[in-house]
Amino acid sequence: MSMNRYKTLAVLSLTVLFLGACATMDDGGGIYGTGDSRPNNYDIRGTVDSVDLNNRTIYLSNVSGYNTSMLSGGGNSVRVYYDDRTTVAYQGQSYRPQDLERGDEITVHVDESGNSLLAQTVTVNRDVSGGSVYDTGSSTQYSTVRGTVRSVNATRRTIEIESTSWISGFNSGSGTGSRMIFQYDTNASVSVNGQLHPVENLEAGDVVEVQFHNNNTATPFADRITLVRDVRR
Repeated sequence: MSMNRYKTLAVLSLTVLFLGACATMDDGGGIYGTGDSRPNNYDIRGTVDSVDLNNRTIYLSNVSGYNTSMLSGGGNSVRVYYDDRTTVAYQGQSYRPQDLERGDEITVHVDESGNSLLAQTVTVNRDVSGGSVYDTGSSTQYSTVRGTVRSVNATRRTIEIESTSWISGFNSGSGTGSRMIFQYDTNASVSVNGQLHPVENLEAGDVVEVQFHNNNTATPFADRITLVRDVRR
């Protein structure tokens, strides 16, 4: 084989490789071949497992619409962050992520950035409480207040908080800044970063959010208690 013929074959081989590479990268299609990368905004569906107020995250189980390595432990659960712009919608009314309950079935429009998901909007598809926590016209409406723990009486199973502020709902019998006493049952617990702990572990100075049955009783019954700030930290 002559040297010129060898050079010609080498040039042809390089040309074929170059054209193949150009065809692969044409219009920025990448492995999808559509000219666009995977969309960063899309909907996922799931069931609320817990809401972490400190880290502003919603933990979802039974997730559908999202199938990548970001699913926890290779299962079907995922963590979604939220911020002050995140809205929760249910039956035409607007709420906050903190109003979500364990068991609520929701659709989340997320923005994927890096290795995290940020909830832009949340739509409640099914309220696990049967509508009570979101039903503003019900006499058995749930309300939520935030306050500082003053004392916990394990014998009477009561918790007293002070410097209260209303998060959702309103009880005309108590105003912002007042002290409130709540009852709790033997199965009650405090949600701390997605983990449940005994109510008796609370200390004076802890900041908590208490969701309760707003039936205008003197000592309302605490339905859910969430630690917002640990006095020791």
